[in-house]
Amino acid sequence: MLSKVEIVTGVLIPPDFATALRQFQQAGFKPKIITMGKAILFPSAVSALGSDLGEGLTTELWWSPHHPFKSSLTGQSAAQLCAEWEEGTGRQWAPPIGYKHSGWELIKDVMERAGSLDKEKIRRAISETNMNTIVGPVQYNEKNYSRTPLVGAQWTRGKKWKWVQKIVYNKTYPSIPLTGTLKPIRYS
Repeated sequence: MLSKVEIVTGVLIPPDFATALRQFQQAGFKPKIITMGKAILFPSAVSALGSDLGEGLTTELWWSPHHPFKSSLTGQSAAQLCAEWEEGTGRQWAPPIGYKHSGWELIKDVMERAGSLDKEKIRRAISETNMNTIVGPVQYNEKNYSRTPLVGAQWTRGKKWKWVQKIVYNKTYPSIPLTGTLKPIRYS
């Protein structure tokens, strides 16, 4: 039965996914695609899998240096912000960096438009937000949330960093360039 399964997808925490992946290996289960939310969003989680278990795994990617957006605060591109982060910390960029930065962009924009510390003016300014940020356009809808661009990525060995994400799916947001081609997982 397992021999007919080609794609595995789910949302597991990193330790549970690592256990499942090792059990797949032990059982000789070799799906072509494994895409997992939560468990492998960050390079450290992929590294924690050990050896080459991360090669070819796929996940969603919220933000990267390849996203074609600029900061409304600094004018920096996503690539420039990632480079500054890596140079300043000695650590690899990760998607939350863009979202932390965009939070400051939103605060500045909302407070300027509210023109006051009055809660109702701030709430109204938040609900009327319509701006471009380093993570893309932010415009809240009638349900008080905003969607930001999401693409699909595949983990592969890197040169500068042990693991890197290649953008392999961008059909919903073609302005975010592909940086790789989706490949089935290769088993040794």
